[in-house]
Amino acid sequence: MMKVDSQSFEDWLAKADNDLKAAEAILAYYEDPPTDTICYHCHQVAEKTLKAFLVKAVGEIPKTHDLIELLNLCGQIKTQISDLREEVETLNKYYIEAKYPPDQPIICPTEEAKTAIEQAVYLSKFIKDLIKD
Repeated sequence: MMKVDSQSFEDWLAKADNDLKAAEAILAYYEDPPTDTICYHCHQVAEKTLKAFLVKAVGEIPKTHDLIELLNLCGQIKTQISDLREEVETLNKYYIEAKYPPDQPIICPTEEAKTAIEQAVYLSKFIKDLIKD
């Protein structure tokens, strides 16, 4: 894990909120939105929110983008975070696949992008509620 010196969990949550705003704005703006980009932002919401939890709980975060790994670490601290497994497994696939040009085109229908936003919103609220307690 890397030591977090100058960043607070609030910084991580603010960045996650910005990714969510970006995903929602892209979806609302375009008639035919770049859904892979929306899904990538949703992955980022989950990653930064889970890392915010870890920063708050232990002051350290691993150098990873793997949401399942982050979920497992968070679940060791608060077991109810494991209830987010379905959302995390879905959003986890949008990091590499949506970030870089693939050999095979990625097809993310608009409904899938909307679902990704819903999952990111749910995960974010769930974690923020835990952080408040």
